[in-house]
Amino acid sequence: MFREEILKNFKGKKVLVIGDFMIDEYIFGKVERISPEAPVPVVEAKEVTIKPGGAANVAANLSSLGAIPYLVGVIGKDEKGKKLKDLLQKLKAKTQWLIEDKDRPTTVKTRIVAGAQQLLRVDWENSDYVSKDVSKEIIKVLSDNYKEFDAVIISDYGKGVVTPELFEITGKIKIERPIILDPKEKNFPFYKNITTMTPNIKETFQAVGIKPETNEDTEKAGNRLIERFNLDYAVITRSEQGLSIIGRKFKKHIPTRAKQVFDVTGAGDTVISVFTLAISSGATPEEAGEIANLAAGIVVGKLGTATTTVSEILETLKNLRR
Repeated sequence: MFREEILKNFKGKKVLVIGDFMIDEYIFGKVERISPEAPVPVVEAKEVTIKPGGAANVAANLSSLGAIPYLVGVIGKDEKGKKLKDLLQKLKAKTQWLIEDKDRPTTVKTRIVAGAQQLLRVDWENSDYVSKDVSKEIIKVLSDNYKEFDAVIISDYGKGVVTPELFEITGKIKIERPIILDPKEKNFPFYKNITTMTPNIKETFQAVGIKPETNEDTEKAGNRLIERFNLDYAVITRSEQGLSIIGRKFKKHIPTRAKQVFDVTGAGDTVISVFTLAISSGATPEEAGEIANLAAGIVVGKLGTATTTVSEILETLKNLRR
């Protein structure tokens, strides 16, 4: 088990978050009839909520854990972009490096939910890489400012902010600061010069052709990830089987702590946020994995894109020790 003082060091940590910032929109309602126009349910909408999604949910997680996220990415020059910026500023995230791009919409994922059942998702997005000028601006922010931060998170949702050119400058940064990446298949050919990545089962299979279902296969997959991307170690999230940390000279398989699973939306964002804060607070990779796994078990027990807090993690730990 991990040292509790690690969690107390989360407060005030400064983390640079580069990635795809988006809105998770939920339309809640009830279904009582089928449409006469087509064989589909009619949802009587009752409530609409918006939450930070993608890299914005990473920022929300960092904020709820007491850290200070500084955000680097793109939003549209539109109403949704304004709403997202407002949401992030309310979380005390620093948004001065969010670029408004008039040629792209703010990414929005709209989920229609009846009862506790998600019926449909509608995505508004442009997944092409950002323009060369925008990419250069993002790279300059990272190159000029990384020394001010305790760690760097790259939250890649494949929406175009994370470009191949970004990894040309991460080599010098990795020597001085941990760089933790949440990957997407689109950019597998370009990833390099990072400390670790946090793929799920599907992403691990896409990257190295091995499904991390058994511990033995997970270790093989982890070693392949280390070789392919020259990682210090690999962090593989394995759904109901928990989380595995595979290093060149160590391995640790951590069973899930989730009591109930209502919604896995954003659980990967919680893992990367907590893991990064733990590493920058002096935890070993194994300790960081224990804390991240515990946090993920908390958020999947909540409906929708969710976060957790240090006090919730400590309370869960206390209950486990009883």
